[in-house]
Amino acid sequence: DFQPDRVERVSKAAWGLCMWVRAMETYDRVAKVVEPKKESLREAEAEYEEVMSKLNEKRSQLQKVVDTLEGLNRKLAALKKEQDDLTCQVDLCQKKLERAETLIQSLGGEKTRWTQNAQDLTKDYRNLTGDVIIASGLIAYLGAFTPEFREGAVNGWVEAGRSKEIPGSEKFSLEKCLGEPVKVR
Repeated sequence: DFQPDRVERVSKAAWGLCMWVRAMETYDRVAKVVEPKKESLREAEAEYEEVMSKLNEKRSQLQKVVDTLEGLNRKLAALKKEQDDLTCQVDLCQKKLERAETLIQSLGGEKTRWTQNAQDLTKDYRNLTGDVIIASGLIAYLGAFTPEFREGAVNGWVEAGRSKEIPGSEKFSLEKCLGEPVKVR
């Protein structure tokens, strides 16, 4: 019978007191339900803070690992680039070596040719004095005579040069003395 409508009909002061008592009773009922929830909320918030601090700690550790990984990836990329550069240089050096070997082999034949050429030039240089004397005499004195007469005179001069120990070719040839026979013709 503690209804506010009934109490209000009897007394206004009692009605206010009735409303207050009912509010206190409702508050007490709600407080009994809410207080454990508030306590659970405080515990959950404390647990949340603890978990968040651990999460932030793990995030910072993860960030360190990610930074280290990025550094290692950059280092790996640099080393791969260096490896590629070195591989390219090795290939280039290999090609250069192959070319050099080919060139050396090609020049091997040139060496024998140049050696033979040097020997021929040394021989020609030694014989130059006698050959030029005979060529000068042939051009100056024998140009108007017949080929048979010229050949006989040249053979006589060659024998005379040998007897005086003047170096000269075994078989004198005017074309060879004056230059290359192909160019002289």
